[in-house]
Amino acid sequence: HLQDDDYPYACLLTSPKVWGRVFNPVSFWYLYSANKQLTAMILEVNNNFGERRMYLLGSPPGTPDDAGIADPGDLSPTKPHRFTSRWPKDFHVSPFFPREGMTYTISTADPLLPCAQGCEQPIDSRIVLISSADRVQLIASIRSEGSAIRPAALSAYGRYRLLLSWGWVGMITEPRIFFQAAILHLWRKLKVWYLPEPLDETISRRANAMECVFETFFRGYLRYLVENSARALTVRYHAAGLDRPVEIMQSPSARQISGEPADRVVEFRALRPDFYTSFVGRALPAEAVFGALAESSLLRVSRMDLLQEICGEPKSLLGKVQLSFSDGVLYQIINWTRKGTEESAGLSAMDYYVLTCCSHAEQRNYQNNLLQLLLCPYIAFGSVGALQAEVFVAKLALLWALLKLSSFLVTLVHV
Repeated sequence: HLQDDDYPYACLLTSPKVWGRVFNPVSFWYLYSANKQLTAMILEVNNNFGERRMYLLGSPPGTPDDAGIADPGDLSPTKPHRFTSRWPKDFHVSPFFPREGMTYTISTADPLLPCAQGCEQPIDSRIVLISSADRVQLIASIRSEGSAIRPAALSAYGRYRLLLSWGWVGMITEPRIFFQAAILHLWRKLKVWYLPEPLDETISRRANAMECVFETFFRGYLRYLVENSARALTVRYHAAGLDRPVEIMQSPSARQISGEPADRVVEFRALRPDFYTSFVGRALPAEAVFGALAESSLLRVSRMDLLQEICGEPKSLLGKVQLSFSDGVLYQIINWTRKGTEESAGLSAMDYYVLTCCSHAEQRNYQNNLLQLLLCPYIAFGSVGALQAEVFVAKLALLWALLKLSSFLVTLVHV
């Protein structure tokens, strides 16, 4: 096992955020031993779906430089002081390559090695993707050109010039990727591999504001199910897209038992933040929604039978709700736009939970967000931000119409 003391020094090679924008396909962490020898690396890989994977790489002893790495454009005969490693691909990055069955190799110079010791380019890294048939599929290189720039030592003019000459690079990195991908797919006719179910090592993207709202309600709903279970049950809940620790939920019977019966423990892991919006957006019974979302790679549950079992236990929610006229109209609109079947029309299990267990302010927050979520595919091209902009413009238009009407009435009175 690795210890922090094994690597007291580190160097990060990445792109900074400029004008509030940045996209780093890969960041390099160089880890140094106590005698400042480059002995390990961390590669922080990001994809266009907001997911992240951290690879800890060690340089195998006795590995020759550039072993198994062929770069047709690099013909230098000797490469001293290079870090090399090889590891299996298990993270979805490019849509034109599968996640499994491929291997990465890396060969990189030590960026902190003084040039007097034989390092001509302090930044010189090359990553090669190799197929299962040992064929090179992709070569990605990054090399420094020219002297290093120290922003702190620049004049005000020099800093502005640096920002104007390099500030746009981070902003157009992602558009460049999409443009090249479109060429490869439409012109070169390359096969597209869709986003697979994330592995345990994958860090999901950050949850947006709406997903954070629904995560809070879902966490409360799951707690309610566990608290009202008549059986001894423990649920370990792993949220997606949030910096929150694993929450352990126990039924009253389970809290009275010392230890956790292995056969009554459920590992509940939301794999992506859109799990929460998908859950509230369906009108099927909760147990059916859990099963459907597990099949669509948004959820992983160790014991689906136990989860579906507790979904059917708390019947106290049903039949308690008396909707006002405005709430009745609101939920009728929600039912028209929800994903479900005609037989499932009506309040969902989450709706019942919110209406019976949450405060009035929480109910309004849930209803407003749910209505925005369900309406945006119909009137805002699936974008909540576009829907909010439309609402803002509509309010301005209404205000302008009211002002014109009041002006007309005043004129009419004077006449």
